[in-house]
Amino acid sequence: YDRRLQLLVLLASLLLAPLFMGDTMQVYAITQWKLNPAQVSQLFTAMAISGVVANSASGILIKTMGLRNFSLLATASSLLGWSGFLSSARVALVCTAVGLLGTARTLGAVTMMTAHAGKLGIPQGQVAGDRSNLIAWLKVLGPIIYGQLYVQGFKAGAPQLPFVLNVILMLVALCLTPFALPAIAQVAGS
Repeated sequence: YDRRLQLLVLLASLLLAPLFMGDTMQVYAITQWKLNPAQVSQLFTAMAISGVVANSASGILIKTMGLRNFSLLATASSLLGWSGFLSSARVALVCTAVGLLGTARTLGAVTMMTAHAGKLGIPQGQVAGDRSNLIAWLKVLGPIIYGQLYVQGFKAGAPQLPFVLNVILMLVALCLTPFALPAIAQVAGS
């Protein structure tokens, strides 16, 4: 595969990783924030609703802003959301609400990854299989990594380490997006 596709796969991996925290967020909310089951449910419901709204609004915003700018905004929104988790449940809810578009952060990278692979002549079935394999690896490794970060962070007095990782992933993704998406846009336009 070429450098452009490699950048897009890396970007997609960074953006997808937080989706596979396993039960870490729920355990954190119960043990660290002392939320009861109803409050945990409200937190996850708010996150789910923001996802529906973000994905619904993304089409209009992509047409208005362009894919790269939308991707930057959505990733910055996700960064804001994860930053809120470093503080408290209330701050997390506020940051998730303000960072509403964060749940749509993967659209640009995944869409362009598929489009660019097609331009390279890679069969769509292979692209879908490779994408599924990437997600499968993240599903296996994510809960292990996030769980260990929580356990080791808890022992060290920093149980919020899984969220620190998400903040770092979003910062790296923000830096990588301008390189990954414009390069593909040039190819798509030729």
